[in-house]
Amino acid sequence: MGAPILPPAQTASFPPLSVLRARVTYRLLEDASLPAYKGALLRGGFGYAFQRASSECPRSCWGDAEHCGSALVCPYRQYFEPERVAEGGPLHDLQDIPRAYVIEPPLDDKRQYAAGDTLEFGLLLIGRAIAVLPNFLYGFAELGQAGLGRDLAKARLERVEALQPFQPVGVTVYSDDKLCHLVDPPTHNIAELPVHAAQLPADLRVKLQTPLRVKAEGRFIEQFDLRAVVQATCWRLRALSTFYSDTPWSFDYRPLAAMARAVRVERANVRWVDWERTSTRGDERRQMKLGGLVGSVELREVPAAVRAVLLAASLLHVGKAYVFGHGRVHVSRL
Repeated sequence: MGAPILPPAQTASFPPLSVLRARVTYRLLEDASLPAYKGALLRGGFGYAFQRASSECPRSCWGDAEHCGSALVCPYRQYFEPERVAEGGPLHDLQDIPRAYVIEPPLDDKRQYAAGDTLEFGLLLIGRAIAVLPNFLYGFAELGQAGLGRDLAKARLERVEALQPFQPVGVTVYSDDKLCHLVDPPTHNIAELPVHAAQLPADLRVKLQTPLRVKAEGRFIEQFDLRAVVQATCWRLRALSTFYSDTPWSFDYRPLAAMARAVRVERANVRWVDWERTSTRGDERRQMKLGGLVGSVELREVPAAVRAVLLAASLLHVGKAYVFGHGRVHVSRL
């Protein structure tokens, strides 16, 4: 029995959700010893740096936003500690509101940096978060001034570029310690992904570049499961469009998951890797295990609709711990 076929009207129904991809470059001002995986390093101190750099956030709220008495919801509370929606609203029972940003650490495992070296990483801003791009840029400038790594090595935010869709080049939006060219920076439009997916062949290679933490039937998958990846991506897309756009995605993606189940998976070379970080939220320090799958698989005869979901996964990240850069997926031709 063949894979279920989606009605033509449903094959290109992604929401018009904008995604800004940026390349951030630090210049190290001191020698630095940094961890091999830098997702937690960059995210760990960034929230506090974002608060300190935001004119909308009073000093009394730094590190204690949950007790802020202001009736205005500042950018920090909106994007770092978003409030649950009112009872009866869409996704009102969602316990953890998705964040509208992703920090993409470099994929190398370099640890030792000399003064003068550069550190490049990616930043994604999704939907309404694009409007507060300056807050994120000043936040990274503040983080560099505070210092990176265990020795708090100082770094200067040298340059930030907003990348063109599906291109490694872009427009400079921060340089020489100031903002520039912030009017209409280039962005991806999620609604256009089916058009790009139609141009891809049916046989693809999917590389899991950073740990993939996706659940199926209540447990993290330990082997590649395309159906689970498609479901997780669609759920993430629905939640992001609900909270950070004017066009919530109400599409029934169950047929997509069924189509994914019928795709042939070959040469699955994946493994589980463990990764730990220390959480310093509040006054409590605790170790968190955030392992996941890495590796690559080959997919045969992937329907165009599923290819579009995989492109969404490659753009938005998928699964748990995405703010640290987990769930980074790369889709390419065989």
